[in-house]
Amino acid sequence: MKRFICVAALCVAVNAHAQEGVPEAPPTLASVEEKIKAAPDDPKLHATKCKLLFAAGKQQEAVDFGKVALQKFIQAKDDLAWFILGSITTDKYRIDVHYNMGRFERADRANTRILMTRPYSFRVWSLDTPPQLVRIVDFEISYGFGSPMTAAVGEMAGTVHSNFGVLDTDADFATVKAKVLSVLGAKEVAKP
Repeated sequence: MKRFICVAALCVAVNAHAQEGVPEAPPTLASVEEKIKAAPDDPKLHATKCKLLFAAGKQQEAVDFGKVALQKFIQAKDDLAWFILGSITTDKYRIDVHYNMGRFERADRANTRILMTRPYSFRVWSLDTPPQLVRIVDFEISYGFGSPMTAAVGEMAGTVHSNFGVLDTDADFATVKAKVLSVLGAKEVAKP
């Protein structure tokens, strides 16, 4: 009997050790959507869906679904300030697109007289090894009494704010991205 228990324990240990070395398959959009059905209030699953949409070239859908993810983070009382939607490769930079969820993005717009939000930001990295953070350019929307008033692409450098041009308050991601690339003097290239 002792031999049987020892052999069984050895089999379990070998199996567990073998599984440790097997990398978990990366999530797919379908697998994450199934997990969301099972756990609809898990904010991290919603953020993962945003990332997968962005990686699949559905950048506008990723940004739009970010609003759902933000509400899930608020409901869960999870104060995560931002998550990366994905990256854009250009001829000069790698740009990480952050979906912002800070206090201004979480604020109750209807009950706030004036509010400046930065729904998403473009963190611009050099192509050096290791990469260096070069700039942070934001898509900014100002609200007055709950309604969007103005939108622009801008940048804070210390205490100085630069505004690179007004956009429509409902500008789509492609328009904002084109403006940011123009400001940077960069062209998007296909990922290798």
